[in-house]
Order: sequence, then C-alpha cells, then structure tokens
Amino acid sequence: MPLQSSHVFASHIGHTGKTTLCFQMSCLYAKQNPEIKVLVMDLAEEGDLSKRLMGGVEQSAKTQEVFGGVFSLLQDATDKTAGITSWLWAPTLDLAKHAIQVSTYNKKVPENLLLISSGAYPAPDERMEFANRKKICDKIRDSLEKDTATSWKLFCDTDGDRRPSPNTLIGYQLCDYAIVPLHLNRADLDRTETMLAVMDDLRTNKKEINTRVALLVWNFVKTQKDEPCTHKGNDFPFTPQKVSLEILDAVNKKVYDINGELPNLFVSSGKSEEEFTKASTTILRQVADNVLKPSEEMGYPWCQMMADLGGKKSQKYTSGGVEYSASADVIEHCTKNLDVIYGKLEASCGAGSSGGYPSS
Repeated sequence: MPLQSSHVFASHIGHTGKTTLCFQMSCLYAKQNPEIKVLVMDLAEEGDLSKRLMGGVEQSAKTQEVFGGVFSLLQDATDKTAGITSWLWAPTLDLAKHAIQVSTYNKKVPENLLLISSGAYPAPDERMEFANRKKICDKIRDSLEKDTATSWKLFCDTDGDRRPSPNTLIGYQLCDYAIVPLHLNRADLDRTETMLAVMDDLRTNKKEINTRVALLVWNFVKTQKDEPCTHKGNDFPFTPQKVSLEILDAVNKKVYDINGELPNLFVSSGKSEEEFTKASTTILRQVADNVLKPSEEMGYPWCQMMADLGGKKSQKYTSGGVEYSASADVIEHCTKNLDVIYGKLEASCGAGSSGGYPSS
C-alpha cells in the first residue's frame, strides 16, 4: 500500500514537545527510509515546524514566500467556486509537485522529506462541517494511496488545544495514529484526559475519525544516569531519577485506567497492564540546551548531527550569535532516545487501521 502509515502529533496545550518530536521523527524516518517519500503537513498556525524544517527562524525569514501553503490549500479546498478541483486538488494530483522539497532550502534535512507549510497570515479558523473536511482528507489520502510509483509516510503537526481546532480536526481525520507528548505529572495527564475524551467522542459517538492513540510520550524527564534501564517491562535508553520513576508508575497506572474507560481508543487496548504500558508509553529525556537549541534554531535534526560528527568527540554550532559545543555522547543519547520512540511507532503500525476517518 503506497501510504505506509500516518501519524498526527497532538496534545491539549502547547509546549509539550509536539513540534520537536514531529521534526525529529520525520527527519529520522526519512533518513532511515530513503526509498519512501515523507510528507509533513504543518497544521499549526504559527508554523514553528515549517520554520524549523526550512533551516530555523533566521534562514526561513529569507524565504517567506514558501510559507502558508497549508492555509492556501484549505482555503482553496473550501472555496465554493473553485472547490476541490482547483490547482492543488486536480484529479491527477501529485503532491510531490506541490509540496516543498525541504532539502532545497535546508541541506541538513533528507532529500525525500516534503513539506506543506504553515506560518503565513492571515490564517482562517472557521469551523468546517465534517462533510467538507472529509472531502479534503479523502483527496489527500487518495493521492497518496493511489500513487503506484511512490510509497508515502505522512506526519502532521497540530496546535495544542482541547477543542480541537479546525486544522487539528483535519490532522485527526487524515491520520491513523496519534502521538501525544505531555509533561510527567498528574496535572498534565488530567488535562490530557479531557483531550482524549474529546477524541474518543469524535471516534465513537460522532464517528468523524478513526484515529487511535499509538503512544503517550512523557517528555522532559530528568536523567539520573546515562545508562539504559528496564522498568516495569519498559526498556529506556537512560535511567531517570528515582522520583521520576515513581511519578511514571502513578501516571501510567492512570493511563491504563483511562484505557479501560475509553475502550479501543488506544492501539494497544485489550492488553494486560504491563503489556499496555510497554506498548503505549515511553519517555523522552530533558535535552541539553547545547543540542536542543542549535537543532531548533538551525533546523538541524539530531540524526544528522550524529552523522556529521564523523568520529569527532564533539561539534560546535553557532546560532543567533551564540556558540554551542556538544559532545558526541550528548548527541548520541538524544538519538538513542529517538530510536526507542521510532521502534514503538513502527510497532504500532502493525495493529492496522481503516484510516483517519470513517468511510461513509
């Protein structure tokens, strides 16, 4: 099947790590699978992911004309005169001709990664009826699924909200699976529970989406040791602080309870508590600024940072007038953490799905 899988990064608020994870995972997936075209749709209004992929804020400021593609796309699709037969939605749509090949602007990103950008104003925020959203999503998925010459992988980034916003709904309807990053505390989980209930309502009662939660990523976890550990059957690439593990046990127990209250929302629904926790949750370390900042500000994915070391013990990066120096060990710790998340996402795809939205 030409569309290998589709993942939407979603959460109840901003600053939980959606954009960072979408940036890092889409670049890693493209690097690991050069034979597949990776399409990234930036459905967040500010376009932080678009700017990062295009080389960071300073670099992207030189190419403003390429931003806002997703807003033009959605406006075009809802225009009553142009409809879905306009320039992007022609019957013979080839997304590769209309999305940005990111490596043209940012050589640090793999050549097989394509972007439908965000970040241009004004951005429409009108509510859209399900039927209209379905037309848009049908057209996008059909173009990918019926492309017999190319295999595709789709990633969507979204704004943080519980409503959800019109563009977040597009992401839900497009994607089979959701990745939900959140902070490692009960208060954040309580807020996330509201978002999960809304997603379940859209899936179970309103029947507007088929999206299932593949993975919860507990983000910004503090490290005790840079050594792998196994905890409650879950393999981690680093050892969290003792208090973090205690909090992790408590919130994962609550996630398992939520799974029982919202049957079939999670891909791993129906498994024992230990099996469910291992398949449906993981952790992401608190990343050092000397790796995180240059990656975000220069559009430099960690997997490429690691590749560019070339056996050196450290690497220097200059961004925004600040010089950062990162050791090979620090960069490697980040890439190993991503590898664990990558493996869990690949495993979740084996569960299968009928698509991000129900067929009528």
